Amino acid sequence: MRKYLLNIIGLILMVSCSKGEPVEPPINNGNPPNPITVFKKPEFVFGFQGESRYSYCPSVLKQDDGTVHMFFCGNPNNLIMVDNIYHIKINPDGTKTKAKSVLQPGITGSWDDHHTCDPSVIAGEFKYDGMTYKYAMFFLSNMYGVYYNEIGIAFSNDLDADSWVKYPTQIVKKTWSSPGDQIVGGTAKAWGVGQPSAVSLNGKGKLLLTYTIGDIGGTRIVWSEVDFSDMSNYTINPPKAIVQGGLKAIDTKSSDYTCNSDFAVDVKENKILMIRPVQPHPGNYPAYISSTLEINYMNLTDFMGNAGSWSTLYRITPEDTGYPRNHNAALLRDNYGIIENWENPVFYYTVSKAAPNVNPSGSEHAEWTYHIWKSQIVKD
Repeated sequence: MRKYLLNIIGLILMVSCSKGEPVEPPINNGNPPNPITVFKKPEFVFGFQGESRYSYCPSVLKQDDGTVHMFFCGNPNNLIMVDNIYHIKINPDGTKTKAKSVLQPGITGSWDDHHTCDPSVIAGEFKYDGMTYKYAMFFLSNMYGVYYNEIGIAFSNDLDADSWVKYPTQIVKKTWSSPGDQIVGGTAKAWGVGQPSAVSLNGKGKLLLTYTIGDIGGTRIVWSEVDFSDMSNYTINPPKAIVQGGLKAIDTKSSDYTCNSDFAVDVKENKILMIRPVQPHPGNYPAYISSTLEINYMNLTDFMGNAGSWSTLYRITPEDTGYPRNHNAALLRDNYGIIENWENPVFYYTVSKAAPNVNPSGSEHAEWTYHIWKSQIVKD
C-alpha cells in the first residue's frame, strides 16, 4: 500500500478545453535551458476521430499495475458544444476501454445545467449522504444564461464507474457577491473560478485544492487547504495566490502568470511540478488556446511558504508536438497526486489545428481537432 501524505503539504491539478488520422510529430532533441529531451516520440492517446466532437483537459491516474485511468472533457453529440466528463481505462498493453460519459450537466435551472468539464480526481475517504466514498472528482460547471464558472464535487467507489454521485451545490463559488456576471471592462465578462486540482494531505479527506480565478482582479491560480472528510461539515480555508516568480512568457524575458495548470509532488525530493500554458497566445484563430506549454518546478516547502521561484524543466513547443496549438495538459500522477522521479515526468496534453486549416464555423471549428496525446521528459 502507498504511504499517505500525512502531515505533508503538497499541491495539484489542472487545469480549465484533427480531423482525420493523427500525424506523427517530430522530436525536438535539446530545448534550452537544460540538457533535457523528449524521451519518447509523442503518442496519440484519444480523440473522437472523424466526428465533430472534442476531447481535452485530461486528469490521469496511474495504478500500481501500470493501468491508467483518464478522465477528460468531451461533447456527446456532433456539432453541439456541451461539455461532459468522460472516462477511459488504458491497460498496460496499450488497449483502451470505450469512452463513456460519467458526469453530465445537471437538471435545467441548477447551478451546473450547462457545461461540466475540467476533472481532477483524487483518492481518499469522503463521507456524503450516509456513504463513505474512495474517490472525489472536482469539476468546473456553469449554468445557461451566465458566463462565469464555479466548482463542484462528485464521488465514487470505483474509478471505472459508469456514473458519479454529485454533491448538489457548488463548493467554490464566484468571487463576487452580486448576482449574475461581473463586467471587467467594456463588454468583457469575468471567467469565474474553475480548472480545479487536488492533492491528498492525509490519504483521507484533507486536500490541497488549487484552481484558477478570472475576475476584475485579473487571472491567477490560488490554493486552499480543504477538508471534505464529511460533506455535512466540510471546510475550505481562505485561498492564497501561488508563487509566480521565475515564470517567463513566450519571449523568455517578460514575466508570465499562471492559469489552467496541473500539479504533482515528489515528496521524497521536496519538489512540486507544474505544467502550464505559456502566455501570450497566438493572435490567429483559435486565439483562445496556447501554442506552448511549460513544465516548471520548485521546492515544495518554498511553494507552501509563498517563497522562492520557479525553474524551467522543459518548454513544449509546436516543433516538439507537430501541432500549432498545445493546451490543457496534465501530469501523470498516482491516486493521491504523487509523482515519482520528478525529473522524468510523463504528461498528457491536448492538441489543436489552427487557421487556415480550421475556422469558427460549423464542422470547421478548431474544437473538433482537440485530441489528447502524451509524451515524457527525461534527462539526456
